[in-house]
Amino acid sequence: MAASINISLFISPLQNITLQQIITHAESGDITAAQDVLTQMHADAISQNDSDQFADIDSYTAVMNGLIDQQKQLISSIGEELNEIQSDLNSTMPNRLSSESNERGAAKVMTLAEMANELLIQMEDVSGVSDRYSSMRGNVAYKLRNANLQPTSHHYDLTITAFVNAATVARDTNYSSPATNNAPYVAQRWLQRMETLAFDPYSGVSPSVDSYYHVMEAYASLGNGAVAMPANKNRAPILAQAVFDKLKDSTNLIPTVREHRLLIRAWSNSTCKEAAYKAMGLWMNMLRLFRAGDEEMEPRLEDGKMVLEAWSRAINKHSARRAQTVLNAMEKLVTHKKTDVRPDLDCYKYVLIAMSRSKVPDVGANVIDLFNTMEEDRIFPDTACFDAAIETFKNCSRRAKLEEAETYANAAEMMLKRMEREHDRSSVSAVLPSSTTYTNVIQALAVRKTEKAAITADGLLKSMEKKYAEGNESMKPTRDSYVGVIHAYGNSGAESSYIHANEVFQRMITQHSNGNEGVKPDVSAYHALIRACSRASMNTSSPEQQRQALVLAIATIQEMKKSDLNRPNSKTYLLLLQCCIQLLPPGAERAKALRSIFRSCCKDGLVDQQVLNEFQSVVSTDVYHNEVVHSAHDYNGAKALPESWTRNLGYRVRTQTEDGVSKRNPIISVTGEVIASSAYNDHRMRRRWSKVNQKLLQGGRM
Repeated sequence: MAASINISLFISPLQNITLQQIITHAESGDITAAQDVLTQMHADAISQNDSDQFADIDSYTAVMNGLIDQQKQLISSIGEELNEIQSDLNSTMPNRLSSESNERGAAKVMTLAEMANELLIQMEDVSGVSDRYSSMRGNVAYKLRNANLQPTSHHYDLTITAFVNAATVARDTNYSSPATNNAPYVAQRWLQRMETLAFDPYSGVSPSVDSYYHVMEAYASLGNGAVAMPANKNRAPILAQAVFDKLKDSTNLIPTVREHRLLIRAWSNSTCKEAAYKAMGLWMNMLRLFRAGDEEMEPRLEDGKMVLEAWSRAINKHSARRAQTVLNAMEKLVTHKKTDVRPDLDCYKYVLIAMSRSKVPDVGANVIDLFNTMEEDRIFPDTACFDAAIETFKNCSRRAKLEEAETYANAAEMMLKRMEREHDRSSVSAVLPSSTTYTNVIQALAVRKTEKAAITADGLLKSMEKKYAEGNESMKPTRDSYVGVIHAYGNSGAESSYIHANEVFQRMITQHSNGNEGVKPDVSAYHALIRACSRASMNTSSPEQQRQALVLAIATIQEMKKSDLNRPNSKTYLLLLQCCIQLLPPGAERAKALRSIFRSCCKDGLVDQQVLNEFQSVVSTDVYHNEVVHSAHDYNGAKALPESWTRNLGYRVRTQTEDGVSKRNPIISVTGEVIASSAYNDHRMRRRWSKVNQKLLQGGRM
């Protein structure tokens, strides 16, 4: 205060009136008038070469405070209009006009931030701060100085806040411009300036926790809104984390719960591979500090939800286990009476979703326990919980060992029955099975390999067909629904399994012809039917039925050849070879059929290693020599199949010719090995060199 009195002694009455006008204009909200007077005083001081003509620091402070106040008013108006747009009720103008008005408001907020930025640069240049450190403007055109205008921490914080406001309102309004996109980086530059000035004990400037928080907030806005491209979604939490780490490393500042929560949210919204790990690490740190006695760090329900949601989206084999760890920690806090915040429906749902996306064979072992815990806490599972549980059981039934697989398949069926009971009696939450639910159960039942399971799966499919015919769109059968039942009959061991599988396939064709595009048969559907035919040998000892199954398999392939989209591929011929081997007894008839199938495969250009090896394993040496070796040609000192036999395999390899490197059909030797050219070997080696984890290969060839 004393310093302020001494300075005022050198201010003329006229100048004092002018300074008072600036403050009055700024406090009344007339920033334009205040800015005009301030600019005129600055110009007069430069033209008259009189540093006493500069406005005082209080005037600059008043104008910068006024800029922030005006930003807040605009942000409040924009927020009200956004709420009206979202509710679409009592809107003061059409939504399109409202959006355009909000974008203009966001642009105005950015303009105000740039004005604050210009004032701070001006204060640095006039006070001489720019003489010791580089000017944010570049070269300073004048040499007049007034040390009384040296900015304080308050001025730097105001400017940082101005750019944070611009970045966040641009995110909320989906407004994007070069200036708003660059706003977080400008805020970071001013924070770095504060850190630099903090080393000077005479500057009086040092960043606070708020300074770091605001810059983190600006960076977090990069992951949302109009600029939320994948690159920004990944960059936002990394940049915010870097600011957080600097705050954590500070000797006199300690991150608060506010910074932890902001960073958890930033990582949870990110698509980075390690995002869930980072979010969980921050949450666990909060938990550790809370258990150590820091009451402020008590994790809220929303904090745990964000971490669990991140794990539900993560592509990681440990996702389910990590999500369960977080949920268990939340439950222990309640059990030990450390907090009253109990996990809610969303928490359990995210854990179940993480389990449904896991590839771990025994991940479904805890599903029933989760449902029991929900029941004890009077939490009613919704459709998403049941669907995730059933999908988890389906995945486990496919990956687990035989005995465990049947257990999981039974669990999927029982969970569907429980879901249907809840649907019939629930008045708290909407539990509604859909075609996805039924399809997952069908696919799980296909693993049980019993006739009863196949009949149950077919019953579910018929129920879907009936409900869809009655107008229930949620029960619309899909391709996977029919293919799952075909597999179930193929695995059932029933004597007429292939007949039932064909009946399901014909229903699939009828369903598609009736307008259901989602059940259009594809190659996998045809393959499922051929595979069901090949297993007839295990289900019946009747030669006549086995012959009928083979005829059906051949007819299926003939049908594929008539199709423009579902043409046979190499796997089709492999399945047909296996079908012939299973259904015909050894002898001349089977050898003739095998030769016919192999010749057809050669004609279609679909001979790959598996087809060749399968054919070689079941025919005599003489037959193989006549059919394969006799037609082979020399290539790099080895006997190779004609290129016409492999022309439609769907891939081409590099080769070296007189004209340089080109591509050709794959060359397969008569022993079933792919013959690689030197150009292809070099290409493969370059691919290995380019991999980040293959640096040891850069010294030479393997």
